[in-house]
Amino acid sequence: MPRSPRKRSEADLYHVFARGVGRQAIFEDAEDNYRFLDLLETYVGEAKGSLFAWCLMGNHFHLLAKMELSELSSFMKRLEVAYAVYYNTRYDRPGCLFQGRFGSEPILDDAQLLAAVRYIHLNPQKAGIAKFDAYEWSSYKEYTSSPRICDTSFVLDIAGGRAAFRRLHEKDDRDVAFMEDSTDDGHARALHISDSAVRGMLEGAFGKDWRTALPAADKAQRDSAIALLKARGATVRQIARITGIGRGIVQKAKEQGD
Repeated sequence: MPRSPRKRSEADLYHVFARGVGRQAIFEDAEDNYRFLDLLETYVGEAKGSLFAWCLMGNHFHLLAKMELSELSSFMKRLEVAYAVYYNTRYDRPGCLFQGRFGSEPILDDAQLLAAVRYIHLNPQKAGIAKFDAYEWSSYKEYTSSPRICDTSFVLDIAGGRAAFRRLHEKDDRDVAFMEDSTDDGHARALHISDSAVRGMLEGAFGKDWRTALPAADKAQRDSAIALLKARGATVRQIARITGIGRGIVQKAKEQGD
């Protein structure tokens, strides 16, 4: 039976995941994790694209990559083959290490991008292994200290800065502006904040005349309000469309102190 074609993202953004064959462990200890990350860093550096998030989870891993689909397939092939050779040599085992072809889901907009990053970083916490900010084997700490493999600036700009990025991870699922639903393959879906919810938050902050009050507000107040909307799930396009403020301004807006 022929494989179904992969779904494409117009922005070349993909949530990628791969699992050990028969759901067996593919990371036995820290040495395996370090080896995988060394390979990941090498092949990201050679690829035409960027990595925005990663998490290693015993018998599977998650990545969030910005690459054209053919480049992503080439990148994943090199990564999986190189790691399988290392793993099979170290543990004297034959055969395939990974179960079928890697999974990929297209990221369609800013809200889904934030949902996917959040989902990837919260994997160990939801599995009862460790709190998201204490887990050693994810990219979360690249966002709070020095990036090693990931390009963190793109996601931080969308989130509204480091403080908003952390709040995005700390909130209970019931309190975030979008909710996540993971499939069996580990894909995170996002339900976006509605236009009416955005207008309601703006009215709460600036009153019924928010349409004139927001553009007239001083830069710090305006940017803080925009950053809060982004942290709660509103996309850059959505905010720009509703408020009439330019997308470039919305994209760059950060909460004071970030």
